[in-house]
Amino acid sequence: MSLDVLAAGILAGGLYALIGLGISLVFGVLGLMNLAHGELVIGGAYLASLLVVDAGWDPLAALPLAMAGMALIAYPLQRYLLTPLLRGSKSAPLVATFGLSLLAQALFQAAFGTHPKALPASYADTGLSVLGVRVQTVYVIAFGLTVVLCAGTHLILTRTRAGSALRAASADPDTAAVLGIDVDRVYAMTFAGAAALAAAGGVLTGVAQSFTPSSGLPLLLTGFAVMALAGIGSVGGVLAAGVALGVLQSVSVSLFGGGWRDVVVYLAFFLVLAVRPQGLFRKAYAG
Repeated sequence: MSLDVLAAGILAGGLYALIGLGISLVFGVLGLMNLAHGELVIGGAYLASLLVVDAGWDPLAALPLAMAGMALIAYPLQRYLLTPLLRGSKSAPLVATFGLSLLAQALFQAAFGTHPKALPASYADTGLSVLGVRVQTVYVIAFGLTVVLCAGTHLILTRTRAGSALRAASADPDTAAVLGIDVDRVYAMTFAGAAALAAAGGVLTGVAQSFTPSSGLPLLLTGFAVMALAGIGSVGGVLAAGVALGVLQSVSVSLFGGGWRDVVVYLAFFLVLAVRPQGLFRKAYAG
């Protein structure tokens, strides 16, 4: 196995971790398995395309606006649709997110068409040489941004009043409400934050590869695999799980060919669920 393969896997794993972080955050706090997370990722890419493709912006300049846009869309969806459903049947929110996934795909098709899109950038196809190892520039950028966002998420969860409220609502929402915490608002802010993280992953995905309205499903499954490896409750665990999955995928492609690219992701997902369902890096939800 060459260092190039290992480096490519590590850097790609950073992007996988960014996609999986939002899924882990929502499931850890709300107990909600968001089946529309892939569409939040692709939604970020499509929002960025309005500025990148139509207005000539650099994708990194459009990224904060895409994150803010997806957060603004996600907040009312959680506050006024999903949170009331969480109080009732446990299956209702899951079905609702599946419906939102289908609705988002239909909206993407209507608004942007079905042809593949990409976010053009000068660094999309360029490479860097680090200690003699050739790596793609976009994945270096993605990995660096993922580390920054993971660190920021960890600090918010562990060092701020909002993080304390979030952890209290996650541990015991009824007691948190008695103590004066607006649990519904905490849930909505968590979902909006997860959507912003997803959008960041979507913009970087759009630079690295083309996307279509149906591209959300494989990204959702990759996020699930990251969450399964990481377990619930560790931001650092999500980053480690993403890197592990990226290396596993890169090595398998190098040894067995591109046809194994997605197979190893799904095998890792089911294997971890069967052998260690709590994940490899699980701890109490403290970031």
